[in-house]
Amino acid sequence: MKKSVTILVLFCVMFPAFIQAGGIENGFKALSVYDYFKAKTLFTKELNSKSNYAAATYGLSVLAARRDNHFYNLDTAYKYILEAKNTYPAVPEKQKLKWKPLGIDSLNIALLKDSIEYNAYAIAAAHNTMQEYAHYISTYPTSAKIPQIIKLRDLLAFNITSKENTYQSYKTFMETYPQSLEFDEAKKRYEILLFQTLTAEHSIKNYVDFINAYSQSPYERAAEDSVYRLSTAHQQIDEYHAFVKQYPNNRNVQDAWRKIYAMYTMDGKPETYQRFQTAYPDYPYLQHADSDMILSRTVFYPVKQGDKWGYIDSTGKLRIQYKYEWADTAFFDGLAAVALNDKIGFINKRGELVIPCVYEEADHFYKTISIVKKGGLYGIISSIGQVMVPFEYQEILEFSEGYAEVEKNNLFGYINLLGDEVIPAKYLDALDFSEGLASVENSTSKYGYINHQGNMVIAFNYDWADRFNDSLAKAKINGKFGVIDMQGNSICSFNYDNLGDFSEGFMMLVQGINIGYCNRKGNLKIPMKYEFTPDLLRDGNFRNGFAKVQLHKKRGFVDTLGKLVILCKYDDVSYFANGLAPVSVTKKWGYINEKGKLVIPTKYEFAYPFSDSLARVKINGLYGYIGADGKPVIDAQYNQANDFKNNLALVIKDGKYGLIDKTGTAIVPCIWSDVKYMSQRDPLGQRWLLKATVNNKMAYYNLTTRRYLWEEEGFDK
Repeated sequence: MKKSVTILVLFCVMFPAFIQAGGIENGFKALSVYDYFKAKTLFTKELNSKSNYAAATYGLSVLAARRDNHFYNLDTAYKYILEAKNTYPAVPEKQKLKWKPLGIDSLNIALLKDSIEYNAYAIAAAHNTMQEYAHYISTYPTSAKIPQIIKLRDLLAFNITSKENTYQSYKTFMETYPQSLEFDEAKKRYEILLFQTLTAEHSIKNYVDFINAYSQSPYERAAEDSVYRLSTAHQQIDEYHAFVKQYPNNRNVQDAWRKIYAMYTMDGKPETYQRFQTAYPDYPYLQHADSDMILSRTVFYPVKQGDKWGYIDSTGKLRIQYKYEWADTAFFDGLAAVALNDKIGFINKRGELVIPCVYEEADHFYKTISIVKKGGLYGIISSIGQVMVPFEYQEILEFSEGYAEVEKNNLFGYINLLGDEVIPAKYLDALDFSEGLASVENSTSKYGYINHQGNMVIAFNYDWADRFNDSLAKAKINGKFGVIDMQGNSICSFNYDNLGDFSEGFMMLVQGINIGYCNRKGNLKIPMKYEFTPDLLRDGNFRNGFAKVQLHKKRGFVDTLGKLVILCKYDDVSYFANGLAPVSVTKKWGYINEKGKLVIPTKYEFAYPFSDSLARVKINGLYGYIGADGKPVIDAQYNQANDFKNNLALVIKDGKYGLIDKTGTAIVPCIWSDVKYMSQRDPLGQRWLLKATVNNKMAYYNLTTRRYLWEEEGFDK
């Protein structure tokens, strides 16, 4: 508004009292007394005069730029001011001096042009329509306001597109406005909606078609993961093999091969590996499987000096300098969580802080997303730091089958991998999805099951309901437990006080003081004649074909046929390993074989199952190790001891940890004040790295090489 007034002010200040009366002078005199019709007539007449053309166009521009007359039209004003601007430089200096008292000079022409541009810009911005913005751009192409108009136009176009909110509309926006500030956001929304729309049925065909058509989509990984999950729903070897055959380019093929390999060769016998090569000649790593798996597990490890943390690689070389207050145990999706100023962010393996340290809590990345906490509430960010789910939840749990439980206003619902709250937070309780269904508690405190679409599949009939596992789930009605299938049919009647977990096809049933076992069809296979004690819920499952049972306060073993293969004559028993099981008689422990014969006398204060060919035993309050023949291999001398694994065992003496081998030789004397196995495993699935502490100084010890991989300065070994 201020600039529009400028036109009148400039004219009034610079227009003197007229002494002479030419056509131009009379035109400006008419303007000064608001005789706009006369002014227009005079200026228009002078357009035919080459010598007065610049002054006439300037006068017509002033007239058309003023709001207080019928001739007000900024487009016309702009047309004439451009004419004045273009022709004025050629006007003779003598004529310019004559016009000077009228206010006609290059400065006033420029000021008027700027004022017209600004006023037209203000009108276009106020109207805020695509037509107005297009008109301004075409009519005022040289205006200094063009960049601002383009920004406003792009923003309006984006807002219109957002209301339509389809991937087609965002694609059109990106094609039409490739330089817009909103382009990146439009692209993100396009990618999300494209994936969401084309995979709405959540079928394998949907996801495969999406991958084939949009291989560069950021959601290709999610589509590939969905194909993998749906194709291997039962996690069987034949499913994994069919998957790698049908989808050889899927990013999960390597994982599928590893699962095939691991499941097939779980016994670790040479002949099993030979059979595997014969059965799967198409396995891509037959000659290099070990080295490939070792390489895939070569990761960075957090280390510290003083109170600062960094990372070393698998050779012990420092790769990320000591500068963080805390560092996560490993990298996930190429990023690791670190802390600065009591806030968490993420670095990559180059040590670059790619996501700032602004979060109060942060989970590690999984499938390019991380659950983080900010301002006391949880949200989800992507691996490039974009907020995928706003910070509005009291809790977000881990994803399962592409869905995560969320808590908002003390109620529970679910979001998908895109961050959409696909099942509203309306339940009193909710469990994660398993086999396509989730147990939820409604407003009447009854449990039922819903599917991925939020539709009720099994009615709300239960006081409690567990997750499905292999198509069966435990539930509770009127204080009694039973088992249902995925259609809600009762497989095991609701007559039991408690239930164990299925193990080797059998589940413990507890009824009063008795227990028995049923199979997965709910048929009672082992009668309810054995005695219940609470520890059996934990230790009474079948292992290697045997389950611990109790009669008359004595314990033995039944097999899967219900036969009491080891009579109930022991005070306690433990599970079989290496063909032997620990048994207790009158507070002394020994070992029996699978035929029930006592092969190692009951003379120990406690005895553990065999591990790595040796068993821990307790004598006179100290622990040692014996062989399968019962002969001492390592004398009882330790306050505590662990099982042997890979020929090594952790032992404790005088409150300090150490390592021994099967001969009893101290590989590391008992000097460690604390020790922890790291989570990384070697190609055989064994943990190979220990984190040890001495006087608050840490080190990594390699169990394979039996050497320290890295030591903190001041670590005293």
